[in-house]
Amino acid sequence: MKLGYVAWLLEGELQGDENFQIDGISSVEDPKPRTLVFCWNKKDIEKVRGLKDVVLVVDTPIEHPNTLLVKDVKHAMAVFLKHMYPEKHPSGVSAEAYVGKSVRMGKDVYIAPFVYIGDGVFLGDKVKIYPFTYIGDNCVIGDETIIFSGVHIYPKCVIGKRVRIHSGAVIGSDGFGYHISKEGITKLNHIGIVLIEDDVEVGANTTIDRALIDKTIVGRGTKIDNLVMIGHNCKIGENNIMVSQVGLSGSVKTGKNVILAGQVGVADHISIGDNVKVTAKSGVGKDLEPNKTYGANLPAIEWTKWKRVYMYLLRIPELFKKGGQ
Repeated sequence: MKLGYVAWLLEGELQGDENFQIDGISSVEDPKPRTLVFCWNKKDIEKVRGLKDVVLVVDTPIEHPNTLLVKDVKHAMAVFLKHMYPEKHPSGVSAEAYVGKSVRMGKDVYIAPFVYIGDGVFLGDKVKIYPFTYIGDNCVIGDETIIFSGVHIYPKCVIGKRVRIHSGAVIGSDGFGYHISKEGITKLNHIGIVLIEDDVEVGANTTIDRALIDKTIVGRGTKIDNLVMIGHNCKIGENNIMVSQVGLSGSVKTGKNVILAGQVGVADHISIGDNVKVTAKSGVGKDLEPNKTYGANLPAIEWTKWKRVYMYLLRIPELFKKGGQ
């Protein structure tokens, strides 16, 4: 692939030889000849600036034999990866898969060996389902959705178009709903569903519980990392980002473009407004207004210093008591 073509593909401004041959991509840590190296910042640029046999993709002009100046380095990288390394998936239904009664499927579907497809399931065009996956009765899976190995989708769940669900995810298991009384702990039978809208990605070993009566909803374009827990009756807005180990209790509602960083925990029945960002390890115990950044985490500090800080924290009630006197 010629550098001139890459410049056109990435809509970049070329400085250098348009006939320079590009064989792929490599990292700042391990740059290889005849590759693109995407530089996020000045430190990255300085690491590879002395290498004349690579092309640097940058968002600020620099002196280097071959560079591509782009508006957004990460976006350019995404475009290049999709073009240069497209995903390839097989087609066909394996004789070693179980396909239930009244299953309807579109064109170019792949069902791998040892997949279980329940009765009444609908699979759209180009759906790809990898080994050891379970699809319960009466589920709907939209066009071009990819379900990787070992996913479990309980009955009646609805998955939109171009959804990606990674290995080990569980969609539609019962919510954690019980009634505690003198008679003991009584389970509430969950009869709702999970609805995942178009262009959602669900990470490995993430769990999304079905609603008690209605729907647990994950909005269009939302991206969910590995090991995220979404409780029953949650309503997740469009284009949310949820980083690993986020936990949402039941009936949480989020607006559009919400970002929850790693290990954020949200109490039940909380509403989070549009464009909210919550920093890592924060606990959310009340509704959050839109267009703000929230956080109450405590970054790691040197241990002996923390012990002194903790000692002072324990004395705060005593100090307030003295101040009141």
